[in-house]
Amino acid sequence: MRGGGDTTCQIGPGDQRLGWLGRFIVYGLLGWCIECLFTSVLDLATGVGDLRLMGYSYLWMHPIWGAGLLLGERLTGMLQRVGLSRATRALVGMAVCFAVEYVAGAVLVAAIGRCPWDYSASPWNVNGLIRLDYAPFWWLCGWLYEPMGSLVRRVRIGAAEPEPEPEPVTPPELWASREARASLYRG
Repeated sequence: MRGGGDTTCQIGPGDQRLGWLGRFIVYGLLGWCIECLFTSVLDLATGVGDLRLMGYSYLWMHPIWGAGLLLGERLTGMLQRVGLSRATRALVGMAVCFAVEYVAGAVLVAAIGRCPWDYSASPWNVNGLIRLDYAPFWWLCGWLYEPMGSLVRRVRIGAAEPEPEPEPVTPPELWASREARASLYRG
């Protein structure tokens, strides 16, 4: 993005929005950050963690978040066109989060024999793949997705502008001769 500190964005030649692959990468990175924040705070709140706030995630989560949030772009647009309220769209987003987490976990179980997250110890689990008591957190993700997705879709990548060549410094006439430079040092 370009601009001199104001809120307007001037699009220069070569500026372009992130494509689907760029957004996939950004969404995956954001998902990792969300997971680390969530797990560190949740572990602290439940007594499992400490004030170091060590969060964690899995490498598998990058493509899951990336694909899930790309799906969220399409879904949000459709739900907005239908005229649903933001709270209702967040509720649909919560259901989609549960579905993505469940399907991704089931695919991982089928592919590698286990799911990195295991919720089977929770009384609110469904096949150890999702926790229904996480509904408020997933609703919040659905609520926060819209401004976050809007921001990611506004990111532009610009072609690098060449640095202007510095103007040659022309010494003042005072420096033209050795005698003139020496005269500066004489009081």
